[in-house]
Amino acid sequence: MSHAIDNWDKMSFEEQARLQDKKIKYMINEVAKYHPAYKKLIKEKGIDPSSITGVDDFIKKFPFTAKKDVAPVDENPYIPDYYIMQNIKDPEYQPRFMIATTGRTAFSVPYWFTNWDLENIMKIVARRLVAVTGMNPKDVVINSFPYSPHLAFWLVYFATTGQGLTAVHTGGGKILGTQKIVGMTYGFKATVFVGVPGYMYHVFKTAHGAEKQLSDIRLLITGGDRCTKTFRKQIVGLLKEMNAPNPCICAAYGFTESRMAPLECPDPRGVDGDLTGYHTYPDLEFWYCIDPKTGERVGPNEKGELVWTALGGRGTIVMNYRTGDVAEEGIKYEKCPHCGRSVPIISSMIGRVSEVKDVRFDKVKGTLVDLNQFYTIMPEYSSIDEWQVILQRNKETQIDDLVINVSLKKGKAIPEKKLADELSRYVQEKMEIAPSAVKLLTADGMSQSLGMEKELKEKRILDLRPKD
Repeated sequence: MSHAIDNWDKMSFEEQARLQDKKIKYMINEVAKYHPAYKKLIKEKGIDPSSITGVDDFIKKFPFTAKKDVAPVDENPYIPDYYIMQNIKDPEYQPRFMIATTGRTAFSVPYWFTNWDLENIMKIVARRLVAVTGMNPKDVVINSFPYSPHLAFWLVYFATTGQGLTAVHTGGGKILGTQKIVGMTYGFKATVFVGVPGYMYHVFKTAHGAEKQLSDIRLLITGGDRCTKTFRKQIVGLLKEMNAPNPCICAAYGFTESRMAPLECPDPRGVDGDLTGYHTYPDLEFWYCIDPKTGERVGPNEKGELVWTALGGRGTIVMNYRTGDVAEEGIKYEKCPHCGRSVPIISSMIGRVSEVKDVRFDKVKGTLVDLNQFYTIMPEYSSIDEWQVILQRNKETQIDDLVINVSLKKGKAIPEKKLADELSRYVQEKMEIAPSAVKLLTADGMSQSLGMEKELKEKRILDLRPKD
């Protein structure tokens, strides 16, 4: 069966549904033959592959896969191997290229591509990245994603190399260093900057402080962490101070387990426009949303946990995979008003189920705290430049402490006690909880605490409590 199709973004939703029914039927038969983990699961659950004739049957009959199912454990480090399609008679099934998760689970999990996957998944999605974001051969691209076996870095590499774009793959602050990245962005008159939003902002602040006018940047592509509308305005505002025109920001929903990444298209109004949503690939993947508590499918535009399924491929394959990510406005099935593509579009506002923590502020009982809210409320606090939230256990009282580290914007001077009092009231008003402490750090101290120059991704929210 052919995999990617040329009119992937022009089919009617009815045509997409028929195609996905056909592909899911084919894929179930493939995993029943060649996928060790699903072959065993199908047998244990008594699933008849021939009874799954489309998406609806699949949702009803095929069990969920979760991160813990694929992750290695001490007693069995080979679990990820069971999710690699195995057909020793066909060289197209031989794993050739690996990416890996960033280690939210106890271990980093490898995900393999075959040569077939590189041609029919990685390079296809890379080509679509260029098309959806509107990059062109005149652009000079700075890739500031960390150099590592992670999807973000390699997808940008294949996108720029495969489409003949000029690009500098810096490896991020850990490899090349922020000063050199600033120098190259300025010296090469870069027009497109790609990276984790927090680090991107760090680079632009460094450039602004060094009076390097990054005035040619017209497009920012973010991935690896959420980028709220308020934070986007903060990033673009900094660029405008360096005489950049009105840059657009397109976020990617980087997703290692799927080996692909849906993207937002650029709203021509820039950050004053809408968050356009992640444009998915209906010929390559199937998405739907569920109630995270019941596992039941929810309707279009309804909040729910995202579930993903491969509609083709070799190498590492996951099906009916619970991402642990919640789309606040679900998935919409309407033509995009900005780019005109007819594809399922995931809400840009995504939070993690795991960021809802049980925090024990007293000895009696815990309080459920949605740490995702900090990503929205902290950038809205006008005097703060950077922030970090740390959860830790007080050894004496055995009560949890919620500590907020902050640094001030350039030119701001607020006494630490006054800042702590005002910020505590602000957080309590927005989230109905009060931090145990607010600590004011210097810009350098904040950068070090976040790990801007050393970590693959900044340490924005840390739970340092012992595992009970």
